[in-house]
Amino acid sequence: MTIKSDRWIRRMAEEHGMIEPFEPNLISTLEGRRVISFGTSSYGYDVRCADEFKVFTNINSTIVDPKDFDPASFVDVKSDVCIIPPNSFALARTVEYFRIPRNVLTICMGKSTYARCFSADTRVALADGTCPTLEEMARRYDAGEMFFGYAIGPHGKIIVTHLESPRFVGRDKLIEITLDNGAVIHCTPDHRFMTREGEMVKAEQLQPGARLMPLYRRLFRGYEMVYQPLTGHYYPTHRLADEWNLRHGIYADEAETHRHHIDHNRRNNNPWNLIRLDRSEHIRLHNRISYGLGFDTAEHSASIRAALRRLQQNPQWMAHYRQVQSQRAQSFWRDDRYAQTRMELIAKHREYWSDPAARQAQAEMQRRFWEDNAAARERQSERSRTAWANSSEARRQQQREIARNLNIRREITAEAVRAALDAAGSIRGAARLLNCDRSVFRRFPEVIHAFRGTRYRNHRIESVRRLRGEHDVYCLTVPEAGNFALEAGVFVSNCGVIVNITPLEPEWEGHVTLEFSNTTPLPAKIYAHEGVAQMIFLESDEACETSYADRGGKYQGQTGVTLPKA
Repeated sequence: MTIKSDRWIRRMAEEHGMIEPFEPNLISTLEGRRVISFGTSSYGYDVRCADEFKVFTNINSTIVDPKDFDPASFVDVKSDVCIIPPNSFALARTVEYFRIPRNVLTICMGKSTYARCFSADTRVALADGTCPTLEEMARRYDAGEMFFGYAIGPHGKIIVTHLESPRFVGRDKLIEITLDNGAVIHCTPDHRFMTREGEMVKAEQLQPGARLMPLYRRLFRGYEMVYQPLTGHYYPTHRLADEWNLRHGIYADEAETHRHHIDHNRRNNNPWNLIRLDRSEHIRLHNRISYGLGFDTAEHSASIRAALRRLQQNPQWMAHYRQVQSQRAQSFWRDDRYAQTRMELIAKHREYWSDPAARQAQAEMQRRFWEDNAAARERQSERSRTAWANSSEARRQQQREIARNLNIRREITAEAVRAALDAAGSIRGAARLLNCDRSVFRRFPEVIHAFRGTRYRNHRIESVRRLRGEHDVYCLTVPEAGNFALEAGVFVSNCGVIVNITPLEPEWEGHVTLEFSNTTPLPAKIYAHEGVAQMIFLESDEACETSYADRGGKYQGQTGVTLPKA
């Protein structure tokens, strides 16, 4: 199938009445005032919304049944502006009447004016330490994955929040925004950015020198810290994730408890990766790990098992906890092939640390080391020199090969290192992805500093310019806050109004009924007689055997706002 251009759309509309009324050009001003554009675009047609609306209301406490919509649950509105209540939806119809050819499939998609979108390669800052693109997030979301990121919440505090429905929106014109930290952002002209003062400003209205609300992150003892603009201090990200769990009743706020990362990854601050443990139990657990005794749920104390049981009662938490468990860890702790290895490892360390003399010897060795640090370092250096002096030629050749590979692996560029860091969320993980030693990354200090957030600027606007042509655009929804943070380190508005994606089958005709969902905590406006959605026409090589008209579809020839029929 091929997507059809503006020439084809004009010809089919004028010669075959495919669209009535039809606007052959893209109109952005009407009667001297600026409107949301409608008419023929490069590869589609932007439809208008009529002034007839059905706004959903739950005043009658009815159930939304897609097989049998209760008309009493809607309020009919005839107006040039429709206000959709927070977290509600409205139905409307197009001004245009469509007659779809037999060999054409038409897809209705939301306009980015309501979606406020970014280019597919725009990276989003996530609480697990990674920064995937919106395009990648959309694929993973379709596979059932859940995402958490950063947002400016009530009273200007940065929070960890749920990022919903990353998705492809359509195609639109973009502008390019360059920040003083070198980051480049491509977005639709009307997408709103949060300024340092907390105001939302459209991208096309930003001026060089303007300051944006920054997202500064840094590591402290392996834990990520987030700069809170409200207080001017850094705050642990895992505590922000813990607060999300408290807000949503995942567990209770208990005194004398610690927050614990289930997978022991301090950068993975997804809320489902945190539980509350008794303070003493948490300390003992980490002592076990420090002594090499490992982490085995079956051997947890009663308080740890109780904390996990509380989380296991939450289906959403359990689904995503299972999803993110690494295959390697699952194999080791569940596969019978490793049972003997597990038992030998545990027995070995238990035997060693159960001996009081062994523990005393370890403590004495550490004490002597720190009392005479310089001498200890010299002894270690001497051991290293002696070891290399007595090493075999094979060992020396291996080391030379490692050193040589550090210099000749030209495929490891700054871009490759940054991509690996974004994908893995840590330097160690990035080295595994690139199959190289971590010392390779010393060639890219600026990339490492940018990833760690140890060097940053105040996120001022350097330049704003328009890009030529139309591009694929993506966005997502943040019901809790209405904004989210990009990997570039700035906060932007989320996609608030979602237009349902509707296919128009071959030989269907009628007014298109559209559903507008308001996913924000604030009322949203829909303007009548202005653009609301874009129709994309896909022509097949051959006509279908059975069309919608042949089947006698129940929505054939519909006019007005039509509710779903059983």
